[in-house]
Amino acid sequence: MVRGVQELLAKRPSFLITIICCGFWFWLISPSAEEISFSTPMRRHSVTLPFVLGGFLFGLGAAINKGCSVSTISKLAKGQFHMFATLLGWIIGWCLLASTSVALSYTELSPVQSPSVTVMFILFILIALIMFKIPVNRRPILLGIVLFGIIASLLTSLIPEWAPSQLLKDITAALIHGESSRWPSIQRYLIFASLVLGMALGAKKRLALSEFQLRPVQLGKHLIAGLIMGIGASLALGGNDSQLLIALPSFSPAGAVTIFSMVIGIITGMMLRKAKHRLTQPRAN
Repeated sequence: MVRGVQELLAKRPSFLITIICCGFWFWLISPSAEEISFSTPMRRHSVTLPFVLGGFLFGLGAAINKGCSVSTISKLAKGQFHMFATLLGWIIGWCLLASTSVALSYTELSPVQSPSVTVMFILFILIALIMFKIPVNRRPILLGIVLFGIIASLLTSLIPEWAPSQLLKDITAALIHGESSRWPSIQRYLIFASLVLGMALGAKKRLALSEFQLRPVQLGKHLIAGLIMGIGASLALGGNDSQLLIALPSFSPAGAVTIFSMVIGIITGMMLRKAKHRLTQPRAN
């Protein structure tokens, strides 16, 4: 998402559009939801303030972190161990919001059963644009996102709660808030471990443990970023992985607004980083 917004600001929207559409492959794999049990925590919701604010905060934190949900795990798998601070901050953010007495309102909508024809047409157009309109040197990464979307959709149809952010949220709820029914199954831990292993093996470059430098300022920045992301994910009922892979394919109005708010939050975070960079640069005489 962060890189997608960077590409968007550089007037190359194809990367972000492909990311946003990646969850819709679910409807090609499962053309009808009539025989599928959606026991997911992210169903269709109407738009309320928590989704707008949560999406913005998550995007702001992701910009500071320079990575969203899946990319945080990816960087961790590549040896960037300061991302543990992001995960810790995320958990703290969830706990802080859960410990408040603020009443949040969410209105659930009826599920969409079979939108496959419309979705198939949109995805066909997307693939056609990638194959015939996108420059050759940019096609592999966009087709890689499509492949990720297909595999993620397969996982979603089998285990809707497989997303990393949902795993961490359920562990937090079970461990800290005493909700024993929320303990994830062994299968979900294995999926997460396989995800990390796949990211590590697929990385073009991995930082060796001996090369890693522990910098307190860096840890503090990622802890704060994770804290903001955690609060945002709690308000919006999920991070960007849940929104892209579950909420949007469910045609949730709240999911669409949350993704839009995340993009605005990422842009805001990037502007703040640029402003800070200009202020800290020495002035020329």
